[in-house]
Formats: sequence, structure tokens, C-alpha cells
Amino acid sequence: MKSFIVEKKYILFPISMDAPCKMVTVCSEGEKIFEFDIPVENGNSPYRFQYYAPLNVEKWKGQEMTIEVEEALDFLEAVGFSDDRVNTVQHKPQIHFSPESGWINDPNGLIYANDRYHLFFQYNPFQNQWGNLCWGHAVSRDLLHWEQLDTAMFPDENGSMFSGCGIINERGLLELPDSALLFFYTMAGGKTKWSERKKFTQNLAYSLDEGNTLKKVNPPVIEHIADENRDPKVYWHEKSQAYYMVLFLEGNQFGIFRSENLQSWVCTQTLELDKAWECPDLREIPVEGGGSKWVFWSADGFYFLGEFDGFQFMTDGIRREAYQTTVPYAAQTFFGTEDVITIPWLRTQNNGKYYRGVMGLPRKLTLVQLGGELRLRMMPVESFLNARELVRVDNTCELKYTPEDFRATQIQLLGAGGISYAAEVNDNEIQFDAETGILTINGEQAFMGRNVHEMSILIDAEICEVTTENGLYYGIFELKPSCNIQEWRICSKEMLSIKVMEIS
Repeated sequence: MKSFIVEKKYILFPISMDAPCKMVTVCSEGEKIFEFDIPVENGNSPYRFQYYAPLNVEKWKGQEMTIEVEEALDFLEAVGFSDDRVNTVQHKPQIHFSPESGWINDPNGLIYANDRYHLFFQYNPFQNQWGNLCWGHAVSRDLLHWEQLDTAMFPDENGSMFSGCGIINERGLLELPDSALLFFYTMAGGKTKWSERKKFTQNLAYSLDEGNTLKKVNPPVIEHIADENRDPKVYWHEKSQAYYMVLFLEGNQFGIFRSENLQSWVCTQTLELDKAWECPDLREIPVEGGGSKWVFWSADGFYFLGEFDGFQFMTDGIRREAYQTTVPYAAQTFFGTEDVITIPWLRTQNNGKYYRGVMGLPRKLTLVQLGGELRLRMMPVESFLNARELVRVDNTCELKYTPEDFRATQIQLLGAGGISYAAEVNDNEIQFDAETGILTINGEQAFMGRNVHEMSILIDAEICEVTTENGLYYGIFELKPSCNIQEWRICSKEMLSIKVMEIS
């Protein structure tokens, strides 16, 4: 056990990435306030670790605190204290959010308020593996450059912090100001030793300081109703003048709930959707040229078109797929933006890094009429388009290009009769066959449309996002570790129009 008086803002836990985990308990004045599984190296002096994970304990300043872990004296001696966050320096994506260290998965609580975009996310600060699920927090002014802030919510005696959403309290409910930020989330009872025998419930938290600190509210707004019911997504339905919540229940089943006060929720529909699973979203998406259509979304990027009256979602039941690869997952849309903007979690390995998991480039959702049916289009947000700097234009069968620094780089290929080419970026091999529509990157294949006339390849460190036909096809690949762009080489049998753009 290590005892001390809290004088600094942060406890710094030393993280030995490949060590087995031990239970670490933090108490203040004898009361447990945190419990985490942290990798702990045994029998080494000096203690070997790769980085520090900061834990903000400012609210307990001046109090006596203890850190307890069995048979880990070297670990306890290596624990540090600081008034500043410790930023682990590694080469990372420039315009795709990745954490300083640790594991991330689903984006949560996406809100635009007071000229800042808030990205909360499932987060394990103490290891680059799933576990200790908290809500991490990052903010941005342009959706491209992110600042990671202190972790917003932690597991407690009721469970782990699973996914949820955020809205602004525009109608001044819950005896809170209309500027308050409200967050609905799943408290995953039973997922930690501390919360044994607890159930999954849907809960509420709020912030009165623009998202910097979040306060949990008890009791739950929806008690346990299914095995691992989770991932609430809440919006206001203007026509029926009430809030609605979509919630994953179990299997391929989802529930739609309705409330006028954000406290009392009534289930108005249970629906089953083909192969759809967890992380639902239900939004009205504009149709290019006029009109709109309701879209029900699930974690794998499966989406269903239909109509929604505030009570029930009526769909033709046809499952459509937004992604051509399995890397993007669990996307969520922002509250408070004029456009419907989505961010997915990218299920990347990030080998050799202290972090695992990256967020996708934010994209604007629209629907377009093609061949008598509606198709989803996912285009980068306007700030991305405005941040590009055109550095080269060629009409050629072979391009060699070397960037000056490690900026994210976009190559746009235009071909009047369809594009076929072979490319190499460092040691990464890229090929596209226009006739079959198959894109191959380091042996991984994806269908990107036959005889396409436009293809965009965006490379940002180890992340490669590819779209064709201006966002109608969308796939994400992970490149080989530490892929700093040093040279592009593109070869084609036919003349291609190539635009090279760097993003600052």
C-alpha cells in the first residue's frame, strides 16, 4: 500500500504494456473511489515501464489517499505525481483522432456546442487492450485537430462506462439550465469485480461547464430490460414533440422509447433488423436534390431506410451496407450540427504504438438517387476540404511523389474510362482493377465499384481511407506499422488525371 496527501493534480501510473494485470484500488479517506486492472511488472528494480497514465485527483486535494495492490512494491515506488498531463510522444495520425496512450473503441456523446466539437469515447487509459472502460474526452474546433482532455467518467460500484450519446438541454428540463449538456449512457453492471451482480441500465449525466466535467445522476432513466441492453441514442422528434431513444436490446432486436421530460421513458416499438447489432442510430438524412429519408443505423454500418413518426420506424427491411471493409465500426452522429456528421471507430491494431484504436475522418451523410434507389454518400466534412493544399496535378501514366513532411496526403485519381493502376506507398502495395472493382491493399481486398471514374486515397500515418465516386463507396485499411509517407509511386496502363493534396 502507498499512502500520501494529495498535493498534485495527477497520479501517474507506470504502464508495463506486456505485464499481467493486477487489481489496483485507490481510496480517499478510507473510501474506495477507483478500481482498475493495471498491468504490473514483478521482480524488477528499477521498475520497467513504457509510459505514464495520468489520473486526475484534483478534487481530493489535501486529503489522505492510498493506492493498494498486492505484491507490487516496485510498481508502487514507480508511481509518480504531477500537475501536468504526461503526453506520450509517438508518430501518430495528424487528422484522425488517436489517444495519447491506451485503448479506445466506440465514439460517444458527440456534441457541437459553443464552437467546440466534443468527442467522448470508450477508453482504457491503463492498457492498449479492452477493459477499465471509461469515457475519454477530446475537443476540436475543426473536426481535424483534436486535443485530448482528462478522462470524463470512470467505472464505479454500478459498473463500467459503456456507450451513449449527448444532447444539449435546449428545453430546460430536469431542473437544469438550457445550456447544460446531457449525456445518456449504459452503466454495464457485472463487468467489473466492483459491480458484481449489478445489471445493465441506461443512465444520465450532465455538464454545466461546457463538457469539462460530467456529473452522474441516479437512479437510472431505464432499468434493466434485456441481457445486455445498451448504447442509448437520443434526439428530439419535432413533428410529434417528444424525445426518442433507440436502444440495442439483444440479438438483432432494438427498442424505440419515447419521453417528453427525459426522465420517464415508454417503449413504443421493438423491432428486429437483419444481422444488425448494437450501437443504433436513427436520423433523418437529407436527399440530394430535395427531401429526406429516415435511416436506422447499426454498428457494422448496416443501414435501413424508412419512415419514423416519433413512435415507430417503418422500413422495407432491406439491409444496406455503408462500409466496404470491416475496419470502421460503431459510428455515431453529432448533435448540434447543421449537417448530419458521423465518426466511426477504426478497429486498428497500431502495432508498435502505445495506443490501439483510431477515429475515422468525420464525414457528412446524404442520400442520392441512383438507378431508382437511394444510396448513402459519405463525403469528408467541409473543414477537411478547405484544409487541403493542392501541391501537384498530373496527366500521366506514372507518378512519383515525395511529401516534404509527415502531413496527411490525399491522392485523387480521375479516369474517363475507369481507373486501373498499381501503386506503392513505402512498403505498402495498392492495386485496383477497374473491371472487377476490386481494390487490394497489402493483400486485403474490398469491392469499390466497377469502372469507377473517381477515387480518393487518403493516407494519414497508418490509416488509409479510400472512397470512390465521391463517397458512394467507402473503405478503410490499416497500413504497415509506422508508415510515414516517404514516396508515392503510381503506375497505370492508361493516362490518369492525378491530383495530390496535403492537409495541414
